Order: sequence, then C-alpha cells, then structure tokens
Amino acid sequence: MDPPTNSGSFDSRDQTHGPGEDPIHTISNLIAWADESPDEPVDDEFKEADNQLIQVSLGIASGLFYSLQAKHFPTASHSLRVAKLCSSWAAKLDLEAYQRDQLEVAALLHDIGKMGVPDYVLACPGKLAVEEQELMDRSQDIGLEILSACCDGEEIVDLIRYNYAWFDGSKGPDGIQGQEIPIEARMLAIADAFDSMTVDQIFRRARSKERAFAELLSFSGTQFDPELVRNFCEMMSHPMPTSGQATRNWLHVLSPEQANKHWRANEHGANPSKLRSLAPFQESLVRNIHDAIVFIDINQRILGWNQAAERLTGLTRDAVQGHLWTSEMLGLADHQGRKFNGEKDPIRVAIAGGTQGMHRLSIRNAGGKYVTVTAHIVPVVGEDGKNLGTTIQMHDTSGVESLEEQIQSLHYKATRDPLTGLVNRAEMDRGLIDMVERHTTAGRSCSLIICDIDFFKKINDTYGHQAGDEALIAFANLLQMHARSADVTARYGGEEFVILCPNCDNEEAAMLAEKIRSELAATPQSALGGKNMTASFGVTEIQHGDTADSILNRADRALLQSKEMGRNIVTQIGSGLKEPAIGDRRSWFARMFAPAEPEVLLKRAMKTKVPLNLAAEKIRGFVADHRAEVMSVSEEAIKIMVDGESLPLQRRVADRAVPLIIELKFSPITGENGGQHTKVQISISPRRNRDRRKRDAIERARHLLMSLQSYMVAYEFVDTTVAAEEVKPSWWSKLWGSPRKAESR
Repeated sequence: MDPPTNSGSFDSRDQTHGPGEDPIHTISNLIAWADESPDEPVDDEFKEADNQLIQVSLGIASGLFYSLQAKHFPTASHSLRVAKLCSSWAAKLDLEAYQRDQLEVAALLHDIGKMGVPDYVLACPGKLAVEEQELMDRSQDIGLEILSACCDGEEIVDLIRYNYAWFDGSKGPDGIQGQEIPIEARMLAIADAFDSMTVDQIFRRARSKERAFAELLSFSGTQFDPELVRNFCEMMSHPMPTSGQATRNWLHVLSPEQANKHWRANEHGANPSKLRSLAPFQESLVRNIHDAIVFIDINQRILGWNQAAERLTGLTRDAVQGHLWTSEMLGLADHQGRKFNGEKDPIRVAIAGGTQGMHRLSIRNAGGKYVTVTAHIVPVVGEDGKNLGTTIQMHDTSGVESLEEQIQSLHYKATRDPLTGLVNRAEMDRGLIDMVERHTTAGRSCSLIICDIDFFKKINDTYGHQAGDEALIAFANLLQMHARSADVTARYGGEEFVILCPNCDNEEAAMLAEKIRSELAATPQSALGGKNMTASFGVTEIQHGDTADSILNRADRALLQSKEMGRNIVTQIGSGLKEPAIGDRRSWFARMFAPAEPEVLLKRAMKTKVPLNLAAEKIRGFVADHRAEVMSVSEEAIKIMVDGESLPLQRRVADRAVPLIIELKFSPITGENGGQHTKVQISISPRRNRDRRKRDAIERARHLLMSLQSYMVAYEFVDTTVAAEEVKPSWWSKLWGSPRKAESR
C-alpha cells in the first residue's frame, strides 16, 4: 500500500529530499511494494524485492538476517512479515521517519537470538519440554547480546528488549509498563503475536484473522496496549490498496550510508563478556589441556569433546558431538568395574541434581581396555541461575597411584557415609570435640544444628526403602547446598543429620536452619510421588563450661522440643557466650578472712532473673545435657552427681575420672524492679574426699560452674569460695584473691 504523504516527504518526480527528511524513511514504500498477500503460500526463499528490502534496511548487518535465514527459514520469514506489518502500520499512524526506521529494523531482527537455539528445539513438532523451553527463552537474551555488540546506539536494542514487556507491567524488564514502553515496542509486540497466530507453525495450524483479533482483544490491557490493539484490528480489517509501481522508484534513491548508520564498531563501553574477549584463551586451554574435557547440555547432548578426550577414549569429536550422552558410550563403571544403569549414571545425576562431585570411574580407553580415571563433574549455571548442563574433567589414574593418594582415598572412605556422601558419625564426633576445644580457648561462638526427617518410618513403610534412601540423599544434598564453606555436614545416624557451624552464633545458625526447613517443606520429592517431606531442627550455641557431649545433648533436647510442638519447626536453646564474666564481688577484707572448707572444691551463690519454677526446668536441662545423676531432691534443694567421663580437661586416657557432687539450694527473692528472681547456692565437691587431691578437680568444678551460670542466665555472684590444692595461699595472695596454684589456672 502507498503510505500517506507526509510533510517534507520525498517526491519521485524530482528525486530530491524534502527539508529535514531522512531518506531511509522511504523503506516503508519499498515494504509496501514487497508486501505479499496473506493468502499466498509461504515460499522457501525470499523474492527479489524482499532481498533488496533486507539489504536496504539493514545495510552491512544484512548478514545477520541471512544467518538467521540459513539457521531457520520460517523464523526469518516471520521476521520479514512482521517488518512489513509494522511499516504499513507506522505509515498509517504517521510516525516520525526515525521511528519508522527503527521499528522496521527492530522487526527484522527481533528473533535474531534464535540462532543460538539448537535445531532440534526449533524443529520440535509438539509442546516443548521444560528444558527445551528454557533454551527457547534464552534466545531473547542471546539476541540482545548480539545486537548490543554491533549496534551504534541502544534505541533498537531497547525496542526489542521492551517488545517482551507486558502493558500492565506484570512481565518484562525493569518493571516498565503502560506508556513508559516505547510505542514502537508496543506495536512490534502486537504485530509479532498476530503473525505468529495467522501463519502455519510446525507445532500448530494457522488461526483465522477473526480468531487472532479475538485473542489480541482478550489480552488488551494486560499484555497489549488496548488502544493500539483496536487500531491494528481496524487497519487489518480494511486493508488499503497498494500501488507497486510507484514504490519501485524509491530503490534508486536509498542511501547505503543511511542504511548503515545503525551499525558501527561499538568501541566505547563495550562489555568484554559480550565481545567474548576470553574465548580464544578458554578454547586454547580446553583444546591443549592433558585431561579429557567433555561438555554436556541440560538435555544430555554432548557439546564439547577436546583432543585429550579423543586420545583417551579413541572417539573423535565429530563422532560424538551433538549425540546424547550414554554411559555405554565409554563403558562407564565404578572403580570396581560395576556398570551404571541410567539412573545411577553420575553424569546424569549431576545434571538432574545440579551437584558437583569427584568420582573414581572405570572407562574403556582407545585400546579397548578398561582404565581408571578420576572424573570431576561440575554443573554449569547461567547468570539467571538456570542449570545449563555440566562439564566433566577426566584424569587418567591407571598408573601406579602414589601412597598419598591411596591414603587420601582410604581416609575419605573411612570418614564418609556411603549413602549420602556426607561426613559420618565418627568423623563428626572428632570434629565436634575439636570445634568445642578451639572455640572455648579462643572465646568465640560456634553452634550446632541437629535435624531429623519427620515421620521417616512412614516414608519407608509407604514408599519402600529405596524411596527412603532417595529421600535421605535429597535431604543430604539440600543440607550440603545451604551449609557454609566452613561448616561440617554429617549424617549422625538413620534419618538424623548434624551441621557443625564454627564462628557462628545462635541467631545465624537458627536462620540457616529455617532456610533449609522452609525450602525442604516447599520442594516436591519425586521419590515420594511428588509429595513433600518435612524435618524438625534443634539449634544451640556453645556456652561457658560446655563439652562436646553437653552441646550435642542440648541440641538434641531442642530437637525433641520441636517434635513435641508439632514437628516441621526450628527450636533454639541456650544463650551462648553473651553473658559477661562475673568476678568475685567480695571485699578484700572478706576474701582475706573467709573460712576455708577443704572438703568443698567450689562454693558460690548466684542470682538469676529466672523465677523459681523455671529455674527447676533449667536445672533439668543441665542434668540431661551433662548426663548427670539426680541423687536427692527436696522442695528447696537438689543434689546431683556428674560422672567425670563427661567432663572436659581429661588430659590422658589413663587419668582416672573424678565424679563431682553438685548441691544446689534455691530461694525466691525480689529483684530491683519488683520481679520474681531466684538465688541459687551452689556447692561442688568430689564424691570421695581423696578425689579432691586430683590435680584437675578444681578446674573441672570451674567448668561446671560456668555451665550452670549459662543455663541459669545468672547476672551476679554474691558469694565465692574456692578450695586450695596442695599449697596454702600466702597472706598477700589471700588479700588480693590470687592463690599461687589453685587460683592461677
């Protein structure tokens, strides 16, 4: 159709430009000449007028469009038809010349990113799988990246970017909506959708114009601009007659310089990642490295196969590239020669689960013999967080392994749970003791998380033990994924797991546990038929006087409370190291003349803001965590015995444990603000008098007292008596409260 005459437009009779007119504006007339009837069949090549139109519109960038044509002709044909629709529509709306120019170029190149989509996805005759749809969605980013690298400005790139934005702002970049979206992008979105609906696609037949109009109107106001939809439907319902002969004259005056104005070397502000400046280095590294490197995409198709892989396996890149990965291709087996089935193939597991791992495998080499390789399998994740596939690095270890490698392999096996690959209980116990000792010495916080899958027996009974094992593996992977790099994740036993969190306080550990709990509860488990499972968590932080056993028992008590309160929750117990150290507040005179009670190792009284009834509950937790034995209980007192085996500072295995007796007397008091507080009198002595002379007895009593202080949340010591050891304190030491031996430690 002939576009309406605008002020200052080109007049073919004198072949001169009107004032202020851009010659590229005449492309619209060429498009009208090249326009084809919607009822005509779609050819497998473009007409001469179409080719001239593309060259005039894109100039030196015509190669981009012809690359798309060679890649997928239907997509290139669609782009050309959309460009024609947009040009005719822009002429009808009387847009400015530069707007029509940019709209036509954007329409021709809006699907250029599909050059990066695999052929099998573009040729899929049915509904795309999830992974295939992800590859198709990435074509938008690929197209923007291609154009950003060669466009002289951002205008055309922005038109294509905002072409995907919905009018109501519910989808699209930057939250842009309504009139904020350029009118050219809103027009392109409508024309793009209309042509897609009214032309036969490989996955569905074409719809009628009326049906397409109805679809556009149904999405007007949400996806499309309602005013432009009405205008477009009106234009397409009453097409204007065309005059082909007149438009042919514009070909003689189109300027190549004007056509090429969009395409210049983008030297200023170029993004190195887009220009692929590192690509030659990366390709050289992969090509010449001595280890075999294999790239596999999300659909398990082989994308890369370097020279080392060819030498190791005897398979050339041309023979495998583009083919589906199978374990039979290399005769893949574990290091003992047991073949993998499809589900247990570590490469397939890594792609499906997005987890990396190091495996000792057996493969068939170029000579047909089986050799041992170390395979490092690493998932590849895009900038948008989507899983793209995996890389495999295989190192031939068929030669004699060094003694160090053998020891490391044995140590790994000895310290790992064979089902989940996490640290086992023995290694966790060793790590817990080490963590408690290091953080106690340094005065730093550390925490422990213990968790348990809820109703795990019911999972086994309902879905079978194989499903139960898969549930354990899925939970272990989730724990490992969220754990910090310094954390130790272990399988404690059965369905119980432990995370050791060094340099971590209660609050941070509880947040970590809650993040794991919420994600687990929201994740369907394929092994359970798509149903979800939950877990309960107990969290605690190291306190003064803690041992490995006491902190573990306290976390276990928190876990039991989570189960008692309905499961699928996180319970936190303990106040950590936040309480200030409380010194001896007696006067020098009282310290000097305090009577000595050699039969008692330590005697103190403390105040706590905890009421009397709650103080009893605190002591109950202390007894449980320290595995103490209750010897007697009265209304105001309790007497317990702590076995020396559960106490710290046992320096040698041969040291005989010293059981200690703790007597506690409670009395209610009124605090300064009138609240109900409690005074607790504590007396610690050895079970037998001769045990008092053990060199670590007083120090062990100190640890128990600090632990009691943490459990009771004490805020003041009102009396202190510490027994002497072998040497009596001097007068000077008695005056200043620093005995030479007993108080020096």
